[in-house]
Amino acid sequence: MSLHNSLTIFMTVLAVVALTAAGSLVLLPSYLHLEALDLGRSLQSVRLAEEMQVDLLNYLRTKDEPMRSSLEADLRQKLSQAGTRVTSAEERAVLTDASSSIETHFKNTHQGIQDSNNLERAFFALREFVDINVRQADLSLQKSARLDRIGDWIGIGSAALLTLGVTAMLIWLGMFAFRPVFAIRDAMKAFGSGAKSTRAPENGPEELRSIAAQFNDMAAALKRQHENQLSFLAAVAHDLRNPLNALRLSAEILKGHQTIPAGKLSDLMSVVTRQVHRLDRMVGDLLDRARIEGGKLELRLVECDARKVAQDAFDLFSSSSAEHRFALHLPESELPICCDPFRIEQVLNNLISNAIKYSPSGGTIELDLQPNGDNVLFKVSDQGMGIPKEDLPYIFEPFRRSRLSREDIPGVGLGLSVAQRIVQAHSGRIEADSRLGEGTIVRVYLPAQVSKHLPAA
Repeated sequence: MSLHNSLTIFMTVLAVVALTAAGSLVLLPSYLHLEALDLGRSLQSVRLAEEMQVDLLNYLRTKDEPMRSSLEADLRQKLSQAGTRVTSAEERAVLTDASSSIETHFKNTHQGIQDSNNLERAFFALREFVDINVRQADLSLQKSARLDRIGDWIGIGSAALLTLGVTAMLIWLGMFAFRPVFAIRDAMKAFGSGAKSTRAPENGPEELRSIAAQFNDMAAALKRQHENQLSFLAAVAHDLRNPLNALRLSAEILKGHQTIPAGKLSDLMSVVTRQVHRLDRMVGDLLDRARIEGGKLELRLVECDARKVAQDAFDLFSSSSAEHRFALHLPESELPICCDPFRIEQVLNNLISNAIKYSPSGGTIELDLQPNGDNVLFKVSDQGMGIPKEDLPYIFEPFRRSRLSREDIPGVGLGLSVAQRIVQAHSGRIEADSRLGEGTIVRVYLPAQVSKHLPAA
């Protein structure tokens, strides 16, 4: 699971627990308040019932009519107040019975009738009214105590859950998040100290696995580039030694005092010219690579016919090797393109030269030009040794060369890298397909859009 999802779930759970606890603690006081109101109402009812009992006793003792009238009014008022506090049918029935008995007693008393039955019945009803309210008060107290315990449980449980959740999350972060972070940090430190084979462990959350994988890919690429640079230095030394040895031998022969036959001299000059051209190309590749890396590669874009660019590149090599057959396929109509003809010809020269170099047994080398949607397609194919499948994704990296050709075929591994950067500078792309032992096809796609603001070639 990703770190983002884990933290989201954790924070959601904590939020739910916190909101539940907060909501419960907000509602509990409300319920407690209601129970307190019920308890207060019950106590008020008990107080009124007891006061009514006292008033009845006073009513029996006094013979003073004004006092009796006052007590009657007071009893009726208290019965009315008690009626406003009734909450159950049983309580209302008992209070109604008490009120009826009291009124009957008042009536009989006014008529001079001794009425002990209604008085006793009224006292019994009021006592029952008190008992009912006492029971209700007890229930309210029990409910309040239960709600208080529930509040304690919610508070303690929420605190325990939050504590356990935070503790578990910290442990999880320490084991599955921080540990991989420290491992990646240590791997970077070791890699920076020179241990180029160091790799970060790809474990932990998804984001950290992705970071570790990207670091490992970068480390592998840097190590591969370092190895390629070492191979490049060895190849440069090897490739420089051959033409320099040839030039040294030619110079030793030329500085000799003996007369050199005209044919021999022509051969020597041909060797010198060929080796100087080879050195010039190597230095040119190095300079172009340096310009590209420094962002100083300048393009002189003009409108031109792509057929002329292909024709010029083809003419340069069409008679350079007796072991190879050369074929050029061009469209019949003009194929306009906006490019730097010199640089595109340089790309094609490199591809054709590689086709010749990597086809030591001869075969056909073809250069095709054709429209391809919004692009112009240059295709160079050969019937040479091909490129191993595992090397194919890396052939455009600087200093990268196929394992099969590294020892037998001279080169420093810069040509395809320079070609790719030139094509990319034209907003195009270059691709290669190859089958081992059957040959290679390289395709160059360049945009066919023509700028109307550029001078024609």
